Amino acid sequence: MTKGLRAWTNKLRKQEMPVPSDVIVELNTITGDDDADVNQLAEVILRDPNLTSQVLRIANSVLYNYSNTPINTVSRAIVLIGLKGVRAICISLLVLESLIGERPRARVLELIARAFHAATQARALARAVEDRGAEEAFIAGLLFNLGEMAFWACEDVPLDHPGLLSSNQRERRDAMEEVLGTSFKAITRELAVHWKLGNTLEAALYPTGEMSTRVQAVIIGERISRAADFGWRSPQMKKVLREVMSFTSKDATQALMMVKQAADYAAEVALNYGVAEACSLIPSSTGKPKPRVTVKSDVLRGDPAVQLNILRELSAAASERIDVNTLFQMVLEGMHRGIGLERVVFAFIDQHKLKGRYVLGKGTDQWRNNFLMDIGPLCDNLFARAVSTGGCHWCTKSEIAANSQLYDIEMSRVIGKFPSFIAVIQLDTRKIGVFYADRWNFGGELSEDQFESFKHFATQTQVCLGLFRQGGAGR
Repeated sequence: MTKGLRAWTNKLRKQEMPVPSDVIVELNTITGDDDADVNQLAEVILRDPNLTSQVLRIANSVLYNYSNTPINTVSRAIVLIGLKGVRAICISLLVLESLIGERPRARVLELIARAFHAATQARALARAVEDRGAEEAFIAGLLFNLGEMAFWACEDVPLDHPGLLSSNQRERRDAMEEVLGTSFKAITRELAVHWKLGNTLEAALYPTGEMSTRVQAVIIGERISRAADFGWRSPQMKKVLREVMSFTSKDATQALMMVKQAADYAAEVALNYGVAEACSLIPSSTGKPKPRVTVKSDVLRGDPAVQLNILRELSAAASERIDVNTLFQMVLEGMHRGIGLERVVFAFIDQHKLKGRYVLGKGTDQWRNNFLMDIGPLCDNLFARAVSTGGCHWCTKSEIAANSQLYDIEMSRVIGKFPSFIAVIQLDTRKIGVFYADRWNFGGELSEDQFESFKHFATQTQVCLGLFRQGGAGR
């Protein structure tokens, strides 16, 4: 049996919780860089269709979307929520997914339900005192008992150990020392440090005399989630409500109303995070919510509704004068998720070179550095011809076979020889860049409808850029 803090941390991190640590490291690196931009984070998220759909679902929930205006692209979600906010959502989703698995254990679901309740209470409390870190308080509350959740998710742990399930703190401590050789809280801290889950979580686990309002919100929220198990009128709840009153300066009636509203809200939050099984386990003042069944879709099949929504969002973005980086990322996302084009790149024309700047899709990891094509007057290749003639092009299988000389060795190494769409973007008479898109692993099958949609997105890009230039925006 595993024993000791280091042994348990290594076991959970490497064997029992196969969280894609490379993705978490990349998320932390991007959001920790002062020069990071929206499209870098969006690229990481869009590699995983399931993560993409979950992030968009959460971004469109009442948790973040106060205006009820649909958010259809990951890049738009990042602009509205912020780099660090979306990073926190992604890490939480990845951790929860690893905990739940295909057949979540009853004890794990109970703890996840309590985690959503605690997180929602922490967020409400932080907002009540106008702390700007309400979202960070939410994430800290959600992962406060990560060590315990991870333990019970293990296949080889004693499911019926009475001490570990005891409500008596001394019995629990003794049982943890006996079974684990450490504590759940210590394991949580080690995992939090390893995955960089935030200073708020670490401070809430081991608070000192000088606590920020954010940390206090997390601690009180967690206590509310435990007291609620005994009922709204229980001595345990009355005790923690006094803390709520002192923290928020609300009277007893107002404090209880706020706590109950947050509890009702917690079930909806769990649903938005895709954990419907936990909804009925969250205490509610108005009864147990009925989980709704959501159907997962393969974003690479293409979706006309997604296309339309993103095109509408592009039109709105043009009037709002958004950043040019965000514009290109939204277009790439529309081509990728809406049309179903697996690999997409926009490359700027820089004198006689075509340099990849915005990339999206599997197999494009190195394109930002390697997509560098010669298009000078003496060159005769696929992109040189496309730039020379302008407009949109559909390179079919038959055309590739008849013009194989247009794919030189370097170009073939970077993009291969697949049927593709190319669109040259220009402002007035100046050609500024090229969109290239193909389906790669999908056998190169492209359709007339996809080409028409591709041309529509290219046209919309030119319209937006023209409006930006007229308004002097998008710098």
